[in-house]
Amino acid sequence: MRFKLLLILLVSFYLSKNGIAQNSFGFSGLMNSTNNISSLYGNYEASQINFSQLKDWGFSFIYGPEFSSSVNLNIYSIAVEKRFSNHILSLRYTPGYQKEFNFNTASAIILSDSTRQSLSSKFSYKELFGLGYYFRFSDELQAGFNLRYFSQEFSREIISPVIADTIYLVRENQSEKLGLWKGELGFNYSFSQYFSAGISSINLFSFSEDPFDQELEKFKLKTEKGVMLTFNFSPSRTFGLSGIIESNKSFQIGVNGRITFSNSSVGIGCSVFHDKTQSPFIAGVIPSVNFSTSFLSVSLSGIKYFSDRKDYFSYGDFENNGITNVINNPYSFDKALLTIAFALNTIQEKKVEFADVKIIEDIYPALTENYLNKPFAVATVVNVSDERVNVKPFSRINGLSEELIYSPIISINPGDTATISYFTVIPENYAITKSEISTADFYILTSNEEFDDQIQKPVLVNGVNSWDGDVINLKYFIKKSFDFSISYSKRILSNNKTLFDTLENRLSDFYKTKLIYNSFAEAMVYVSDPRASSEYVQYPEETLKLKGGDCDDLSVCLSSLLESVGVATALVDYQLGELRHVNLLVNTKLSPSEAGLITSNENKYLIRKNNLGNDEIWIPLEATSLKRFEDSWQAGAEKFNKDALENYGLSRGSVQIIDVY
Repeated sequence: MRFKLLLILLVSFYLSKNGIAQNSFGFSGLMNSTNNISSLYGNYEASQINFSQLKDWGFSFIYGPEFSSSVNLNIYSIAVEKRFSNHILSLRYTPGYQKEFNFNTASAIILSDSTRQSLSSKFSYKELFGLGYYFRFSDELQAGFNLRYFSQEFSREIISPVIADTIYLVRENQSEKLGLWKGELGFNYSFSQYFSAGISSINLFSFSEDPFDQELEKFKLKTEKGVMLTFNFSPSRTFGLSGIIESNKSFQIGVNGRITFSNSSVGIGCSVFHDKTQSPFIAGVIPSVNFSTSFLSVSLSGIKYFSDRKDYFSYGDFENNGITNVINNPYSFDKALLTIAFALNTIQEKKVEFADVKIIEDIYPALTENYLNKPFAVATVVNVSDERVNVKPFSRINGLSEELIYSPIISINPGDTATISYFTVIPENYAITKSEISTADFYILTSNEEFDDQIQKPVLVNGVNSWDGDVINLKYFIKKSFDFSISYSKRILSNNKTLFDTLENRLSDFYKTKLIYNSFAEAMVYVSDPRASSEYVQYPEETLKLKGGDCDDLSVCLSSLLESVGVATALVDYQLGELRHVNLLVNTKLSPSEAGLITSNENKYLIRKNNLGNDEIWIPLEATSLKRFEDSWQAGAEKFNKDALENYGLSRGSVQIIDVY
């Protein structure tokens, strides 16, 4: 693709054979090819592509002296540009783009006293204003079009015969004013971050009025067609090389150097140019120095011609050659120029933008705290500004919460890319049981005003009873509606107050477990989970009201009832091929030396260390047996001994113990 574009540029260049004077001449040379605000707004000469760092409004003003026999101060141009997304509109007023010639012609009249008086001619050329439009097809390809209006005024003295009684010769002034419209079109392509090239027309089309006096036709501005190639090579932020070559072999070459500080930069540049209609071969030089910030640019430049510039010229040479360029021709003088350009942003400037956002976790509303520490989405964000920025990420899952959820702030260097994690908060009152595809809105902000960028992605929000299949996350179901579990368990224990009044304190947790389990088992029925597509877990209150559930439901409910009265539990996750099962371990808080108080069979318990490093006795319970406590204990012990110990399930990882707290 890039090779084809380059080939088109070269073929177009060599097919253009018209010889014209240099058309690409600009007052600041090629200093402004570097990518900063000093790129002149309304600079139609050097390039038809003008996608500079303009964000909203841009203004520029050029003022300075011209050094002829006297010093003449001029306002050369005032330009304004406005950007609308990928479009830019430009308007330029050029009161200083003008050239005037006064000649004594070869014709003369003999007066009555026999003296000879030459006739005079005056030619005035002015560029009055220009309009530009630019469009960005992509980050690589841009196009631009401009239209300029010129005024040409011709005035000359002629001798006309007057016939009366005798023939008189009368000197008269003949004047004509002609308008001229010129249009140009150009394209620019960035092959990489270091190199770009473009092609632009020269006099793509022109509309001019014809003079009544055909003798004046040769004095009109020359508008032969041509092609202009441009390139810009910037291997670093501190150095750039730019060039413009026209189809008649006129050219400009410029080098730029720039030192960047925290919020500003200083640049220096120099361009030399060759013009076919001027001598010597290098017709002149344009040195420049520039100071720029993010919104202001001040440049000082000069134009020095290497040929001797005079205030007087041959009428014959002017008649034969004419001019093609108002501001750069064999009759132009040296200049010094002050250019001020500034940007006015009335809209929020985008400093960062999304490259991509990926949803990495479906939303399970039951897993409330999980999304505070584990992101549900990650975004790739690019800093498109020239400064280090702090990025504040926000997100909102529609249908889950109406509030924006803040995620941690991250800093990104200029031009760098960073990964941002998005977290969320599940409202406590969320109670929708049906799963649905919703949308998540993602935002990034670098100031306290508008968001820099935003994007929307689909996300699956599961029902409130949905579970992701990870046993560790059953703890969220266990902790839900804890007040209900406390009330239920305390009612059971209060009915056995006499027992606890006479019981040794060290056996308290064991007998709490026994009593709560027996009451629980009497009311429950085991039902396998019919939902094959996704896990569905009942909350303890739902299980007790429905009086049944599968292994997950029963284990969750029993754990919640025990935990609510201070009995520590752990979930045992059996991952045996395609079969998975969950049951409980319960902490009796008895030491190994006290095991005989509850059993003489050492295969019915295991020893685990507590937070203080002390050994405690834990007993397995099979919540789905729904028989007497001793039967549930025996079934749980047999399964644990077989699958976790004898078959090395714990060491192989197919059996895992997960503490609820």
